[in-house]
Amino acid sequence: LRKEQLWPYIREFCDNALTHVVTTMARLAAAGEACELYDIHGHYADAGEAAALISYTLGVDMVLTGHSLGRNKLDHLLKSGNMSRAEIEASYAIGRRIEGEERALDAALLVFTSTQQEVKDQWG
Repeated sequence: LRKEQLWPYIREFCDNALTHVVTTMARLAAAGEACELYDIHGHYADAGEAAALISYTLGVDMVLTGHSLGRNKLDHLLKSGNMSRAEIEASYAIGRRIEGEERALDAALLVFTSTQQEVKDQWG
């Protein structure tokens, strides 16, 4: 399954994840186990959007590990001239990816990057 095919299921995943987190924390509390949720971590655009939604609902901070940004990928693909905007959208769901990344970036308290190139050229 390609990651681009997951976008329609992000909110369903969030609903199920929220149920799991709330149930698990309640079960731990009932057992007398100290439990505190410090933050929610998202990795890449789709999980970043999910983390943003979940962290907002739970009222905890969200952190993000990002990689290449969709807007940079779109620009690169358009400049290459090998694909039209419609082909890029059909292949990569790039508009939805960019929307998810923007939501994640807006929500993130902290963004981790993997390379200096990401810091310098993409995330600024």
